[in-house]
Amino acid sequence: MRKNYFKLSLLLVSGGALAQAPAATPLLNVNIEVPIPVCSPGNCTDLLASYTVTNATTSYIVESMPYVPSFPFTGGTIIPGSAGDDLWSATFTLPFNFCFYGNNYNQLKVGTNGVITFNTTGWTVVTGAFEFCPWAFSGPIPNASFPIRNAIYGVYQDTNIASPPVTNPTLQNVNYYTLDTGANAAPNRVFVANFNQLPQFQCSNSVGLQTSQIVLHEGTNIIEVFVQNRTSCTSWNAGAGVIGLQNNDGTMATVPPGRNVANWSATNEAWRFTPNGAPIEPQLSWFIDGVGVSENTNPLQICPAEEHIYTAMVNYDICGNSTTLTRDYADPIFAPTVSLANPTDISVCDIGNPVYFADINQDTMILNGQSPSDFEIRYYVSEIDAINGTSNTIAPNMLSSYPFSANQTIYVRIEQITYGCVFVKPFQLLINPAVEPPTGAAQQNFLSGQTLADLMVNGQNITWYDQAIQGNQLPSTTVLQNNATYYSSQTINNCESRNVQSSRLAVTVQLVLANQGFDKRAIAVYPNPANDRLNIAFADSLQSIAIVNTIGQMVATYQPNKKETSLDISGLQAGIYFVKINTASKQQTVKIIKK
Repeated sequence: MRKNYFKLSLLLVSGGALAQAPAATPLLNVNIEVPIPVCSPGNCTDLLASYTVTNATTSYIVESMPYVPSFPFTGGTIIPGSAGDDLWSATFTLPFNFCFYGNNYNQLKVGTNGVITFNTTGWTVVTGAFEFCPWAFSGPIPNASFPIRNAIYGVYQDTNIASPPVTNPTLQNVNYYTLDTGANAAPNRVFVANFNQLPQFQCSNSVGLQTSQIVLHEGTNIIEVFVQNRTSCTSWNAGAGVIGLQNNDGTMATVPPGRNVANWSATNEAWRFTPNGAPIEPQLSWFIDGVGVSENTNPLQICPAEEHIYTAMVNYDICGNSTTLTRDYADPIFAPTVSLANPTDISVCDIGNPVYFADINQDTMILNGQSPSDFEIRYYVSEIDAINGTSNTIAPNMLSSYPFSANQTIYVRIEQITYGCVFVKPFQLLINPAVEPPTGAAQQNFLSGQTLADLMVNGQNITWYDQAIQGNQLPSTTVLQNNATYYSSQTINNCESRNVQSSRLAVTVQLVLANQGFDKRAIAVYPNPANDRLNIAFADSLQSIAIVNTIGQMVATYQPNKKETSLDISGLQAGIYFVKINTASKQQTVKIIKK
């Protein structure tokens, strides 16, 4: 399996230069990835946890973002316009803790002039249970004398919720709500405050209706402001409007460019305020089948022999709030079984060439019927390069005619594209040694009717020809002709001794008349048929004896050098054989039957 290199990938919620941010808001989350699955039981791979890293709220950055509101502008608790204008909502208790400028809050108030504050006491009651939300302000911020601090402005301006000028209070209102469902379930709940289609004070509807939204995100403590429309009323309060954040002391503020206390207008713009203090790294714990195995190790190497349940748990301590998330790895750790065939060795015969060429492309055989589009196959001369998948491959245009001048190993790297499993399979390029010609007497006698199979030649896989070079191949049943010369080669490891003139044995044959042969009454070959032993006796010394099967293969040879011998033929298979007997001056072939 190839070496795996991993780069820790964390979903960072941190500072940066003013830039267009992605529409999706980062959430507290943890996931487990297996960049490379286990290709075979016992192999190792890594579990990689990716999780959100937040930042402390001691400071913020603001980024422009696409105007893509995710939450409706209506449907929450409405601050009634019938109670008058410039009001605070009742104190609202959040279902989660929210950290703002380093302090933890679970209560807030929504003001009808486009503002949220975490200062829930000290406001003057103006009507019934409602308190006065200041409308007169000047800037810029930070400002210790600003009328509303410890606050989120979005857009802070003097809007009017009273009727008139509001004509449709079910739509034109200030409302707020929380969400705890889907992607925004705990620990990623949201609080939303809407300032929807409101007239400006004094200018009323003449400058258009004002619509904006403030969203507070649990966990990450990110704040977003969406402005559908803001048109200043220049005849009132100098047209002042502000988007931004300010701490309780009025010593710190974060404001988008051009959106501090000033006369400005905007349509379909959005801003994200992200905590930019010190990173808050959660504690990571790993569990296998519910048993803790490691703390703060990422990635975690595993070498499983079977499937397990792997769990990553991260524990956040954000502004004194402890939040724990867990995630199980549900996908199989093991990649599907791949049925690959092994490549075969490729050999050539040494004929004296300085360089040999071979087609080494074995893709089809190795894939064993699997789709080529599912794999990437490359050939290497180095095992390390094949394992690591370097660029030092054998060029594809050389595979069909690869040159080599000595034995060498080729390594095939097969990578399963979908799962990244890598298999390295070697095969050999072999130059088989040159094969020497068979051995035997250059002059041999024969009796009328005998064939090439009756000639005494020592070698493997004998082939006969009518020429020393090239020529025609002759069957072993070819009847011998007086004074003719026949040429034999032998084949070892698929290499035949027939490529050059010296690689064939030339045998010239002479016909022996019947009265020149053996005295058949003086020779004894018995028993015939024979079982385990064959006895041979002759008046002269027996120099060599060969037993040949019916297809001309020599199956046994003997050099008794005596007049009588007993041969062990128990290892021969049952059938017909020819026993070739040689003395110093005579030859005789006897057919026997082995039982």
